[in-house]
Amino acid sequence: MHAIRKNNGNNKKPNFLLKYLKPSLLYLKEFSETTTLHGIRHIGLSNRHLIEVIVWVLCEVIAIYGAYNLIRNSWTRYNENPTVITVQKDYRYWYLQFPSATFCYVDPVDTNLAKIYIERKWRVSSGEKFDYYMDFVKKVANTTYENLDSMAPYVNNTELKYIDIMDLILKVHADPQYIMTLFSSDFKNITFLPVLTEMGICYTFNGKITNYLTPESKIRVENNSLTPSCNFLNALCYGRVENLPRIIKYYVHYPKEVPDIQDKYYSVFENMERDTTFTFWEMTSASGLRRLKPSQRQCRFMDEPMDSTIPVYSYNTCRMICRRKLALEKCGCTPHFYPYPGKMKVCDVKGLYCLSFHKTLLMSLEHDGTPINCNCLMQCEEVKLFLDKNSERTWSYPVPWDIRFRWAVDKYSKTRLRRDVIYSFEDLLVSLGGTASFFLGCSVLSFVEIGYYVTLRLYWFVNRKAEG
Repeated sequence: MHAIRKNNGNNKKPNFLLKYLKPSLLYLKEFSETTTLHGIRHIGLSNRHLIEVIVWVLCEVIAIYGAYNLIRNSWTRYNENPTVITVQKDYRYWYLQFPSATFCYVDPVDTNLAKIYIERKWRVSSGEKFDYYMDFVKKVANTTYENLDSMAPYVNNTELKYIDIMDLILKVHADPQYIMTLFSSDFKNITFLPVLTEMGICYTFNGKITNYLTPESKIRVENNSLTPSCNFLNALCYGRVENLPRIIKYYVHYPKEVPDIQDKYYSVFENMERDTTFTFWEMTSASGLRRLKPSQRQCRFMDEPMDSTIPVYSYNTCRMICRRKLALEKCGCTPHFYPYPGKMKVCDVKGLYCLSFHKTLLMSLEHDGTPINCNCLMQCEEVKLFLDKNSERTWSYPVPWDIRFRWAVDKYSKTRLRRDVIYSFEDLLVSLGGTASFFLGCSVLSFVEIGYYVTLRLYWFVNRKAEG
């Protein structure tokens, strides 16, 4: 009995060799004799000495390792650094989109509208209670990150708990009144339109991205498709606004951008005119840039939003999204001055007061001096504006009362930058093919051949052996 068991144990090894190892070696031998990969054939030939086989195996390993390293470098370059910044000099043919201007009322509350709102909401028209509600309405309408602590006196008032803050602001906000003059009468139909910013409801002229940031959280459709633009041959490219009814602050920016809470602004007071002129730095992009992913080119186009909360992209809207997420994380709600709240809870008075304890973090997007990672990429096409001149003029009686401002571009840059694709997908294919050909002597059909041998050919080989 013991002898029989011993013999059975010794038979397992030959059976395994016959059933699996021998067919596998035969299949590999067939592959080595027919493949177009250089050097593999010498490994499988039966008339080769063991030393020759070992030498060819080492050569193949070294070749594959070298090809792998170069292919990995090419792939890394394509994914991380496929673009280049070039300088252009043909300035006589350039057209600059005329910069946008956004103005915000320093005190946006129309007293008459506020009075009507208070009478309808709380049924009071005079007295201390009326003054209390008027003060509340004015503070809410002026709420930004800078003055969130002004909500402190109203936190414990249960009557104000369920107030729709955005609805309140829309009903008491003063209408825009002005006279607009532009350098060309071809664009006389373009006007200032309302936009929701971190400074509240403001009004933007010639804004492209601001059409997506309306107070009603709806995309505005432009009636005028013309875009004011300036050329080197223009003597002056300017816009002037006058007959404004109240004190304002205004921002000048790229039409595909929106003002940020930390951007520089210019104040205009009663009986005052401010004149600001700008120089600029422009970045354009090649048409092939859109074929790359944002992570490859390290920039985004306007129609490539970060997420579904704001359906458009700019550097400042990305920072707005980042602040909104921080606010949601810190206090469980988002401020009312962000559009498209969706399912996110909009802050009530208590929520706004909670945010006041984090306003430094929210405004600076820094924690203990360390920037918060918002993953905000620059825009692929942008114009940076730099103040050149900032002059103001004031007057008194008998000159009529007025508030005016003017912005202009009167110096044109003779150079601009352009994002170009220096290493495209086609260049990657050429590099991969050249590397594989140099180290392994193969082509595209060689890789098709390998796929064939590990799929279809292997399937039929196994079936044939099973039938035999």
